[in-house]
Amino acid sequence: MDPREEDDVPFDSGDNDDPLIRNLRTEMVRLEAQLDQLMAADRERAEEAAALRVRLDELEHQIATIRDRYRRTARMYGWIAGLWGVGIGMWLSWLIRALL
Repeated sequence: MDPREEDDVPFDSGDNDDPLIRNLRTEMVRLEAQLDQLMAADRERAEEAAALRVRLDELEHQIATIRDRYRRTARMYGWIAGLWGVGIGMWLSWLIRALL
C-alpha cells in the first residue's frame, strides 16, 4: 500500500471550511496526480529502453553474422584467385615450353 494513502485526510471533511485548507488540499491532490503521471511515464520509458536494448542486441548479432559471412566469402574469393593464378601460370609455362 502506498504510504501517502495512509496519511490521507478525507477531502470532504466538514470540520474545516477554511478556503486556505481547501486550496491546499486541492493542490495536494493535483500534485499527487502529477506525481503519479510522472511515475507512470518513468515506467513506460524504462520499458521502451529495455525494448530498444533488445533490438540493439539483435542488430549487433545480425552485423556479426554479416561480417562472418563477408570474411568467409573474401577467403573463398582469395582461394579462387590463387588457383586461377596457379592455373594460368601453369598454362603459360606449358605454352612457353611448347613454343620453344
